[in-house]
Amino acid sequence: MALGEPKIDPAVARVRLAALPPLARFSVTVGGLGFARFAPGTWGSVPPCVAVLVLVAVLPADLAWVIDAVLGAMLAWAVIGCELWGARTEEALGAKDPSCVVLDEVAGMAISLLGLHWTLRDGAEGWRWAWTAVAGTAMAFLLFRAFDIVKPPPCRALQAVKGGRGILLDDVFAGIYACVLMHVVGPVAG
Repeated sequence: MALGEPKIDPAVARVRLAALPPLARFSVTVGGLGFARFAPGTWGSVPPCVAVLVLVAVLPADLAWVIDAVLGAMLAWAVIGCELWGARTEEALGAKDPSCVVLDEVAGMAISLLGLHWTLRDGAEGWRWAWTAVAGTAMAFLLFRAFDIVKPPPCRALQAVKGGRGILLDDVFAGIYACVLMHVVGPVAG
C-alpha cells in the first residue's frame, strides 16, 4: 500500500465499509464527512471548530474549562477510534490512510485548539468574543490544514507506521505544530 491519502470513490468506500460495525463506520468517517467528494480531510477538521464556536457562544465565563474538556474528549474519541478501527478500515478499503478516514483530522484539529484563552460571550463586552473566536478558530484551522497537507518532519515519515497509529500520528504532529504557533502568535494565545 502506498503512503498518502488515496482518494477512494465515496460510493465504493460506503460499500466496502458496510461490513464494519456502525459505530466504527460513523467514527472513522466522522458521521459521513469522510465521504465528501471534495476535500474530505478539510470537512473532517470542522467538528472541533464548530464545538469551540458553539461553546464560546453559550458558556458562562466561569466554565471556560469546558472547551478544553470537550476538545480532550474529541481527541480521546479520535485516538481510540483510530487505534480500534484504523487497521480494519485500511484492510476493507485496500489503502493506507484512505481519504474517507477523517477521524485523524478531528484529533489534529482538537490539538490545534487546546489550551487557548477564549473570550466567552458571557464575559465580554460587545462582539469582541465573536471576533476572537472566529479569528482564532480560523487561524488554527488554516495552520492545521497547512501542516497536514505539507507534512513537515516527522509527519510524512509517521504515515509509514502500520494501522491506526499511522493514520493518526501525522495529524497529531500537524496539530501540535499548529497549537504551538497558536500559543505564540494566535489571537487567543495564552
